[in-house]
Amino acid sequence: MPRSIATRLFLSYLAVVVVGLAVAAITISGLLLRYEDDQTRVHLEELSAPFLTAIQTGVRAGQQPREIVDALTEQAHAANARLLITTAARRVAIDSDGRLVGSLLPQPSASSIGEFTEGADQWIFVRQQLRQAAAGGVGLGFIVVARPRAVFTDTLRALLPSLALSGLVALAFAVLVAALLARTITRPLRDLVGGVRRFAGGDYGTRVPLAGPSEVAEMGTAFNEMASEIQRSRGSEQAFLADISHELRTPLTSIQGFAQAIVEGEARGDAVSHVAEIIHREARRLVRMVEGLLQVARLESGAQSMAREDVVPARLLESAVAALEVQAKDAGVSFDVAGAEALPSLRGDPDKLAQLFLNVLDNAVKHSPRGTTVQVRGSRDDGVVIVRVRDSGSGLPQGAQTRLFQRFYRGENAQRDGAGLGLAIAQAIAQGHGGSIHASNVEGGGAEFAVRLPVAKKT
Repeated sequence: MPRSIATRLFLSYLAVVVVGLAVAAITISGLLLRYEDDQTRVHLEELSAPFLTAIQTGVRAGQQPREIVDALTEQAHAANARLLITTAARRVAIDSDGRLVGSLLPQPSASSIGEFTEGADQWIFVRQQLRQAAAGGVGLGFIVVARPRAVFTDTLRALLPSLALSGLVALAFAVLVAALLARTITRPLRDLVGGVRRFAGGDYGTRVPLAGPSEVAEMGTAFNEMASEIQRSRGSEQAFLADISHELRTPLTSIQGFAQAIVEGEARGDAVSHVAEIIHREARRLVRMVEGLLQVARLESGAQSMAREDVVPARLLESAVAALEVQAKDAGVSFDVAGAEALPSLRGDPDKLAQLFLNVLDNAVKHSPRGTTVQVRGSRDDGVVIVRVRDSGSGLPQGAQTRLFQRFYRGENAQRDGAGLGLAIAQAIAQGHGGSIHASNVEGGGAEFAVRLPVAKKT
C-alpha cells in the first residue's frame, strides 16, 4: 500500500475512472447487442417477406414446397441466408442446405428471434407462419429464414477500434485529472508540513495559508491557532522572566549593598542594626516573592493538591475581615458585609478559599482612601455563588482589567513592598475551584471584583 497521500489519491481516482469505464463498456456492449438483435429481427423479417410470398404463391400454383425452396436456394445464398420450412411442432421438413431435415429447432423468443447451432456455426433466425392453404395440407407450419451470427457481429467488430480509442483517450484524460486533483489536495498539506518544520526550527511567526479542501483548511486553521498560542505563551514567558529579573534585582541589590557596607566596615555602631533590619526586610520580601511564585505555579499546573470540603462562604468572609481588621483600622477603612449569611455552601479547600478572599479584600483596603468603606455583597445566580468586593479608590487604569491578574502587576498606587502576586494567586485559586474573578470599574469611582464560585452539589 503506497504511503504517500498523493499516490493514494491518484490511484483512487484512477480506480474510480477505470471502474466507470468498465461499467460504461459493459453498458454500451449490452445496448449494442440489444440494438443488434433488434436490427437482426428487422432485417430477417424483411428478408423473409418475399420468400414467404414466393412459397405461398408457388403452393397455390400447384408446386411442391421442396421445388419452391430449391428454386429460391440460389436467391437465399445470395443474401447470405438459409431457408427452412418446419412443421407446427418446429421440426425441420425442408432445408435449403439439406443438413437439418428432421431436426428440431429451438423455440424463438418473445421477439420471434431464435438461435441454433450447427457444428461450429451459430445461426440466428426468424419464423413466420404459413397460411393453411399455402401449407397444402401436408402439415407445414412455418417458414424460417436464418443467417449466420457472424454477419451481425461485423458491426460490433467495426465499432470496437473506435470504442477502444475513445476508452484510451478517456483513460489518459482521467490520469491527467487525477494527477492534478491529487496535487491540488496535497499541496496545502505539503505547505503545512513545511510550516511545521519551520516552526519547529524556531520561527514562531510561521503561519500557513488556508487553502485546499475544507478539512485541510481546518487543519491549517488549527495549526495557526496553535502557533499563535505558543507564540503568545513564549512572549508571556519572556515577559515573566524579564519581570522576575527586575523584581528580584531590587531587593538583591539592597541586600548586597548593605551587606557590603557591613563587611567593609562602613556601617558601625547603631547603623549596623539599621542596616541589618533593612537586609532582613528585603530578605523576607524575597522569600514572600518566591513562595508566591511557587504557589501560583503549583496552582496553575494543578500540582498542588486541594482539599474538598463543604465550606460556608460567610465564615470565610468573616475570618478574612477579622484578619484585616488591624490593617484596615490603620488605613482608616471599614468593611460593610451584607448577604453573606444567605449564601449556600461551597465545595473546596477552606484554607485556599480563605486566602482567596483575604487577598481580594486586602487589595481593596490598599486601594481605598482613608475614611471610605469596602463593600462586600454576596448573592447567588444559577448555581454560582457571587461575592462582589467594591472599593472607593481611583478605579482601574485603562486596559488593566485583565493585566492586574498577571504576576508582578502593580497599580500606580500599590505599596512599594508588595510583590504583585496577591491577585494572581487569588485567580489561580478561583480557577482551581472551577470559578473565576472579574474586575471592572463602577460608576462614581472605585473598582469592583466579582468572585464566582460553583455551589456544592447535593449528594
